[in-house]
Amino acid sequence: MVKLRTPLTLISLLLSLTGCSSAMSKDPTHFDWLASESAPEFYPMQIISGDLRYHGDPRGAGLYVPSGGVISHGWGRGDSTHVVGPDVKPLPDRLEITFYSYLEDVFYQGSFELPYDKILNLFQTEEAKPKKKDRNGDDIPVAYRILVGVAPGGTVAVWANARGNQELFFGQAKQVELDFAKAFRIPPFANQAKRTEYINKMIDYEIPAAMLADLRKNGIAFEQWAQYRTQYHWRPVFTVSHPPAEFGIGFYNGESGRYYLPYDEFTTTTHPVPKGINFSYAVNGQGIEYLYIITFDKAEMLETFARLGANHQPLQLEFDPKVPIELTQIRLRNEKEAITLKKFAIKEIK
Repeated sequence: MVKLRTPLTLISLLLSLTGCSSAMSKDPTHFDWLASESAPEFYPMQIISGDLRYHGDPRGAGLYVPSGGVISHGWGRGDSTHVVGPDVKPLPDRLEITFYSYLEDVFYQGSFELPYDKILNLFQTEEAKPKKKDRNGDDIPVAYRILVGVAPGGTVAVWANARGNQELFFGQAKQVELDFAKAFRIPPFANQAKRTEYINKMIDYEIPAAMLADLRKNGIAFEQWAQYRTQYHWRPVFTVSHPPAEFGIGFYNGESGRYYLPYDEFTTTTHPVPKGINFSYAVNGQGIEYLYIITFDKAEMLETFARLGANHQPLQLEFDPKVPIELTQIRLRNEKEAITLKKFAIKEIK
């Protein structure tokens, strides 16, 4: 077993070096996929045990979810990957998970049915798309991962990651009483004070002091991960004569994707509130091309979308890219009103 805490690109390289590809499977319902775990940034969690059970396996076999360390890498972002098990295997139809929330000092546990047909359709659709080529002209296999996310309050989410993240499941685990030392496989504490000291060391290491002070004063907003999933009828609009040929986008609910002109794949469905977007733009459609990387302010975005998108009103998120970047403007608009965003962060790369 090899434990990797690496970006998806390295996993793709490993797969290409080993020649692993779901295309090698004679069974169209079997794929080469790995499991990973996720937790919100600054909300340290730890998976005690987890299994993604294979569809239709009479023995209940499956692929385990990586465990054994503190996770807070970001909602929908894989933290680690264990390269184990058969290369090609069935997709999962059930998740069994036990995890711990440091800020609450609470264990959670759940067993959930996963939408197998949806997962299968997603993998088959991705597999049918044209592959990128390596230097020898051979197909580069898609690095499929299934991410299991856990958050305070018992929130559980599952995403499929291929060329972006798509949410597969969202649910709620229940609180359970477990022996702390046995669950963490460590020696028993001499007393409660030692246990509290151990937990606080982990919390202090993972959370910036200012944010920790705010959490201790105002508490955890347990509803936030459900709120991130609210769907709106919105589309991006670039108010320039030569709009970007493509853009990449991430959403607060952990999903992400890349879209191409004329953006039909994006505009034909609803989406959650965006967390960030990146695109390339050349002034007047020629000359130097700039990569704009924009990160939104969470409070501003959630409030603005909720206000203008009430009653399912269609929305436009308008981008007016400028050089220098400080002049760039972004507005959210419905049929009656427009709000200019003030708190986004933006950087450019030539």
